[in-house]
Amino acid sequence: MTGMPMEVRIALQDLMTAYCYAVDRLDDVDALLDLFTEDAVLDFSAIGLPVMNGRGEMKAFFDRVFADMSHHAHYITNFRPNAYDGATASMSAYVIGLGRAKDGNSVEVQVQYRFDAVETSAGWKCRRYSMFSMMPLPGSLAEIHASR
Repeated sequence: MTGMPMEVRIALQDLMTAYCYAVDRLDDVDALLDLFTEDAVLDFSAIGLPVMNGRGEMKAFFDRVFADMSHHAHYITNFRPNAYDGATASMSAYVIGLGRAKDGNSVEVQVQYRFDAVETSAGWKCRRYSMFSMMPLPGSLAEIHASR
């Protein structure tokens, strides 16, 4: 465990929770992207999805996700500070993600999120987001969200 100040810990927990709310609304990709730095990297390769570099690639991915899905629900818990150096910080959390695609396909995942964040003039923003599987992943994950 790291010596992360409580106000930073709360800010990172709020950032991760805001991501879950934004992705669950399925209606405002720009609000979701505002949680990230312009040059953010999303690395979903550990769960068979793409690595995205920058907001342009992230937007293309989430535009497809929002278009394909009718429902999302993400439950986040077990927040754990990983690192803090005064200007950057990292936190992990466990997440259960549920979704239903418009084609009737559904998905449930149990994963761990890791947000590496930087403090900006607009508050804490995620600059690298990685996801790791904690339980076997369903085939429907790739069917719904794989590159097309």
